[in-house]
Amino acid sequence: MPRHATVTLLACLLPSAAPAPTVKGQGEETLMSMQRQDETLSWSGLGVGTDRPSFLAKVREQLPDYEPEQASEAVCCGLSALLPEGLVAQIRQQLPEDSRSLMEGCERQPGADAGRMDRDDFYLHVANHLNAEPENVRLVLHGVFAALQTQITEAEARKIEGQLPRWLAGTWAAARLGIDRPS
Repeated sequence: MPRHATVTLLACLLPSAAPAPTVKGQGEETLMSMQRQDETLSWSGLGVGTDRPSFLAKVREQLPDYEPEQASEAVCCGLSALLPEGLVAQIRQQLPEDSRSLMEGCERQPGADAGRMDRDDFYLHVANHLNAEPENVRLVLHGVFAALQTQITEAEARKIEGQLPRWLAGTWAAARLGIDRPS
């Protein structure tokens, strides 16, 4: 069966699917690869990155004045200290393999009880880890949260938002929606 007839037959069998884009070259028509994209889809199909460098590039876009690795580690450390261990493990599983260490490498501070950590303690924890002023922490949180949410599914992002204290859930939601970015 000629190639053109095969393409036509497939188009008839799959009427709800849009026809594949084609290019003409040297007298014949060929199907374009559907895998060529400007951004690589994540393994889950819902994010925009597949590895640590793409995640850190997203952080760099959000926070050009900070070292992306250090900012990511500080925020993920704070999150892992604040969230229940089971949820931290679920986040880790959502991340690409080479980014999982961001959620593994933070040891909980001695005497720090996630249930008792308030906003000031959390901001100070992240600021100390980042060696930044506490008043700049919300900007860093927003930037890393936005990048982190490109790496996990929407369902996981909503689960995290539901587990965060109200004083932090707003920053998480704003980062997901791309609004209310601190200056």
